[in-house]
Amino acid sequence: VKHAARIAQQEKDTHTSRASAHNMIAISFLENLGLDVFGQRAIWNPLCGGTILSYVCYFGNLEGGCALVDCRSQLRITLHLFHALRVNGILAKGQIPFLDMLFDVFRSSRAVWEGSLPKKGEFAQRFWICFGINPSDAKLLSQMARHNVQNNSRRSRLSSPLEEIEEFEQSFRTRQLRPIEPSAISKSFRRICDRDFRGVQDNYHTPEQRRKNKGSEIYEVTVRVNDTLDAIDEEQSVLAFNFVQCGAQMEQFLCSLGRVLQWDPILSQASVCRQDKRQGFAFLFAQFLLGTLDYAEDPFAFEFMDVPLAQVSAMFLETYFSKVSPELLRWFVPVAFED
Repeated sequence: VKHAARIAQQEKDTHTSRASAHNMIAISFLENLGLDVFGQRAIWNPLCGGTILSYVCYFGNLEGGCALVDCRSQLRITLHLFHALRVNGILAKGQIPFLDMLFDVFRSSRAVWEGSLPKKGEFAQRFWICFGINPSDAKLLSQMARHNVQNNSRRSRLSSPLEEIEEFEQSFRTRQLRPIEPSAISKSFRRICDRDFRGVQDNYHTPEQRRKNKGSEIYEVTVRVNDTLDAIDEEQSVLAFNFVQCGAQMEQFLCSLGRVLQWDPILSQASVCRQDKRQGFAFLFAQFLLGTLDYAEDPFAFEFMDVPLAQVSAMFLETYFSKVSPELLRWFVPVAFED
């Protein structure tokens, strides 16, 4: 948490963001878990120890982490970019292992994708829907992106994108974004924290044992416990992810990407960006970067503001995340037991 806070301090836009500041304060309770009293109780009382570990994992990492991992849309922007680059063949699976793992965790997230994974020609439109734009306006924005790409091979003036950002703010209304819910990515979270036992399966009793014990309280508890333990085993890679740190790293990545793509001069002049540049960043990202990956004949070579967007984005994506220490992105290290 402290390391994530230090990253936020380094980026002015993140530091001054209300959403980021509010959610960082909301998970500051995790620092209390470092007090000696928690460690002492975990040592002498196995029940307290297990409870504290569950608290740290589910309320600390999953619930607290989900509050931070996309509080400024950094998760959905990063994953939409990563997916679009892979579909275009600019990046390959295995090239950025961290994003491969993160993509697998949120592959079925309704908040991130609003349905199945988008195909080429759908990147900009689907991103806008996930960003809170209604479907008809998202389709219109996608058509505008296609027009920009097909009729403007190179741009050197700031006035046009500035005008488009201002028009976007005045003409298109956004709805509340669908939040990243821990219950949507973790079955064991649903079982333990939400007490949602719908769909439990009994994989350990014989048909005869089920017939004799079904309906008894001890049988129902046993089935629920076993089903929950199975879910924990299946989700070790998810539970081991440090979502707090992931959110901070992706936030710093997007702030850096805006500078690398030379978007800061545009964002600094747009009035809509005076309180939070992320709105303007999302517009440039969807209309020009995703628009390039949707509609350009040669996405790798297409330039906006004299910058080959897809080429530079892919190179920076790989360079940035290759330098992030894997240890920072682990909440704990899964242990494999042999029979």
